[in-house]
Amino acid sequence: AAPAAAREEQGRFIVQVGAFADADKAREVRDRLERSGLKTYTQVVDTKDGKRTRVRVGPFTSRADADKAAGRVKGAGLSASVLAL
Repeated sequence: AAPAAAREEQGRFIVQVGAFADADKAREVRDRLERSGLKTYTQVVDTKDGKRTRVRVGPFTSRADADKAAGRVKGAGLSASVLAL
């Protein structure tokens, strides 16, 4: 078995940029990321406060690649959280 640290570095990772109630705002953020050359996708989820559209970048097969993309997202003035799937 691989050491725990190695398992944490490989797998499936995404960068979540935000979860928006306003579909237009989600589309605006997604367009901004796409113009920066990042591959994005959205996911609509039900929350206690209503539907939210998650804007995400990825997926990535390594934490390092996800961290690099998160840096690009932050460089564009947006928030970024790396999540393991």
